[in-house]
Amino acid sequence: MHYTNMLSLCFERFARYRFHPRLQRWINAAYVKIFDIKLDEFDTLASFPNLNALFTRSLVKMRPFDKAKFHLIAPCDSRIMEMGLCQEDYAMQIKGKSYRVSDFVRKKLEEGYYFVNFYLSPRDYHRFHAPLNLKVKYLEFIQGKLLSVCEKSLLKHNEVFTQNKRVVLECEDEFGESFYLIAVGALNVGKIQINFAPEVVEFKESQSVSFEPPISLQKGDEIGSFLMGSTIVLLTKNWHYDLKIGEEVYFGQCIAAHSSKTQTIESQIPKDSQDSNYFEDKSS
Repeated sequence: MHYTNMLSLCFERFARYRFHPRLQRWINAAYVKIFDIKLDEFDTLASFPNLNALFTRSLVKMRPFDKAKFHLIAPCDSRIMEMGLCQEDYAMQIKGKSYRVSDFVRKKLEEGYYFVNFYLSPRDYHRFHAPLNLKVKYLEFIQGKLLSVCEKSLLKHNEVFTQNKRVVLECEDEFGESFYLIAVGALNVGKIQINFAPEVVEFKESQSVSFEPPISLQKGDEIGSFLMGSTIVLLTKNWHYDLKIGEEVYFGQCIAAHSSKTQTIESQIPKDSQDSNYFEDKSS
């Protein structure tokens, strides 16, 4: 067992242990203070019987979000660590550090996929949701290390994403395109919970699960959760993202529009509008 897995196992046992209520409240309060966690949308601090319950806290009330099928929402509270077009089977975990997509998802993807890396810090809400209506056709659990996925670690180590434990969800969106959501484990994140396949959390070896018929997820449905901070990677086609590297996003926030919508909007703009004098002429 790699040392990162051993450390994560020890931390998991500590996080799941229920201390005396008075001591537990002190531990929870210390964690909230250290990481500056905002609990406005969550239950009271005293309601969490252990650290694990605090880490995996659920929203008291579902956030509002755009339900239009042409819009994609952020799957989690996170920071955009890196994004861009996959090129010749390569994507980046962070600027200057690339990895093979085929090693990451364990299959060769055609050209045209765009990747977005969402980093969940220890202070973030640790559940992740469907960013749009999806049909989950295939799940692959890949056993691996639990290297940290924070910015410093990604800059220091090569191919962190392809070394770490992860769950790959192969889906289909409403436009018939393949859509991949990958939950990447990290230091202190020994288990990845998938709600519609609860057995995955106890898998010890790499294995896959096919769904026939596919599992239907509605936009906003909770998919699963991490114990602490980690990463979600989206691999998509024909979605135009309105994001910047380093930007903080929140589950429910609209972050992309489907290309069919942007093409429709563009087709409605008069051709001569590309002329720099077009708007001046119309206003004169």
